[in-house]
Amino acid sequence: DKLPAVMSWDEFGFKKGELAFVAQNYETNELIIILDNRRQTTIRNYFLKYPLKVRQQVQFITMDMSGAYIPLSRRLFPNAKIVLDRFHIIQHLGRAFLKTRIAIMNQFDKKSLPYRALKNHWRLFQKDSCKLSLNSFYSKTFRQTLAPHEVVAKTLVFSKELTD
Repeated sequence: DKLPAVMSWDEFGFKKGELAFVAQNYETNELIIILDNRRQTTIRNYFLKYPLKVRQQVQFITMDMSGAYIPLSRRLFPNAKIVLDRFHIIQHLGRAFLKTRIAIMNQFDKKSLPYRALKNHWRLFQKDSCKLSLNSFYSKTFRQTLAPHEVVAKTLVFSKELTD
């Protein structure tokens, strides 16, 4: 007869090859329900047990970018705003950046400096620039001792798209 104002939806590996659905109170992390599958009918049937008046009091639902959850949550919780969770946004951005880096890298000859720099120092691009080490190291790619931020700067010279 009661649901939290802010709910979180996600899935997790339940059995080998199968995913289960989990809903929890976003503010307290208290479980609302774990369903043994993530089919829309299962989720819908569970939440339809709550009266519309209770469901209308849900203000926010955080979730991943799954296309199935968004329309379902809008039908079940008409007043709730959908918030994509930051973990999945960062994961999505990281994958997009990785694909872009590889596409740019593949435009160069495999023995060229730009190709080797983009291939060998990709981890530096995945880090927060503020957290790059200040310690210099010998880069076989550039054949000199450089700090990580210098490697990033030298590599970005090869591609305006990657810099952007």
